[in-house]
Amino acid sequence: MVRSSTRTALAAAFLALAVVPFAWGDLTPQKPEGPASSQIGCGTVRWPVKTLADRAGRALSLKPRPTTIRKLRSAQVPRRLGLQRTKGVERTTYRVTGKLMEMKLDDESDVSLVIADPKKGGTMIVEFPSPSCTQGATRKARAKMANARAAVLAACGAPTNSYRRLTGTGTITGVGFFEQDRSEEGAAPNGIELHPVVAFTASSCGSIPAPPPPPPGNCADSYPTVCIPPPPPHLKCTDIPYRNFVVRWDVPHPDPHHFDKDRDGIGCEE
Repeated sequence: MVRSSTRTALAAAFLALAVVPFAWGDLTPQKPEGPASSQIGCGTVRWPVKTLADRAGRALSLKPRPTTIRKLRSAQVPRRLGLQRTKGVERTTYRVTGKLMEMKLDDESDVSLVIADPKKGGTMIVEFPSPSCTQGATRKARAKMANARAAVLAACGAPTNSYRRLTGTGTITGVGFFEQDRSEEGAAPNGIELHPVVAFTASSCGSIPAPPPPPPGNCADSYPTVCIPPPPPHLKCTDIPYRNFVVRWDVPHPDPHHFDKDRDGIGCEE
């Protein structure tokens, strides 16, 4: 009877040990969305991909392929954007020329620059990471990112935490990246960015002073420095007394009278 009791007790003990992992299975911590950066003030979501610190990014050729902002804005978005760099766009270095629209310092310590297609006016964002946030990339890539950021700061001045409007034209070289959050001002409809930028040159870059408050009355928001009522009727430059006034494209129903046909932010140019 003693031997039988002992065997029963041992069997029960082994059974309990076997059940424990299943009982605690629901308490296993979930895997995070992506490896968080240990660099203070830097980003987290897909951060190695954004800074060429991932395995595929370290092996990329940074020789650029000329393209246009319009073509990038029409690029096909991958079905799934995970932790790994996707094939195609995110493994290609592009060079584009665009109008410099606005710039700021974002929460990930990037310099965010909005650029626009010179012909069609569609916008997208390009990002210049802080040198302190690019650990893990190759020495060559880190140098290119740092030089590009220094170049945009030298050309356009130091950014602030809110967008500052710019004028001028620049040539930007960077690696394609699909941003999942497309709510940012100036973002392309498919979320395409050049992130990171690895080269930047500007033929010119200047700041546009903040416009004064609009005059009182029924004025279209797109023309902040003059009071022009929205249509109807549709007006031509010959119908109004104003020339060379500011046209904003970041408001609902921009330029309702089509005073800024070349979309350079100036209406009824002379």
